[in-house]
Amino acid sequence: MYFEWKDNYEMGVKEVDDQHRKLFQIGRKLSDIIQSENVLHNYDEIERILIELKNYTIEHFSKEEQFMKEHGYTDLVSHAMEHAFLRKKLMKIDSLKEPNHKTLVELVSFVSDWISQHILITDMKIRNFLILVEKYPGA
Repeated sequence: MYFEWKDNYEMGVKEVDDQHRKLFQIGRKLSDIIQSENVLHNYDEIERILIELKNYTIEHFSKEEQFMKEHGYTDLVSHAMEHAFLRKKLMKIDSLKEPNHKTLVELVSFVSDWISQHILITDMKIRNFLILVEKYPGA
């Protein structure tokens, strides 16, 4: 199962956590449809959700980078470089012309794994920074 939300993805920053949850909700819609029996007959819906996921991910990255800038996050440049990597991959979605099931599963698996790991490792560094500089909402 892809895009399975887990409580340990919570950073404790409502705005960012809400955006992460929405990414998982969109991704989950995509995961559900590619695991259905009529997956290739639903290409228009798959394409719509892929575009929604791409656009929302790019929007989220922009907001998250602005959040880091506003809080003086010292590792902003390398964090933004990670975002740029996925952003570049997501831009290739537009060039997919009715991909086969295997391609869709690989894409969804890659994006789900990437986002999960990014939150658990890279985004949690933001939380740790906010705690350190006493700007963490829960501190």
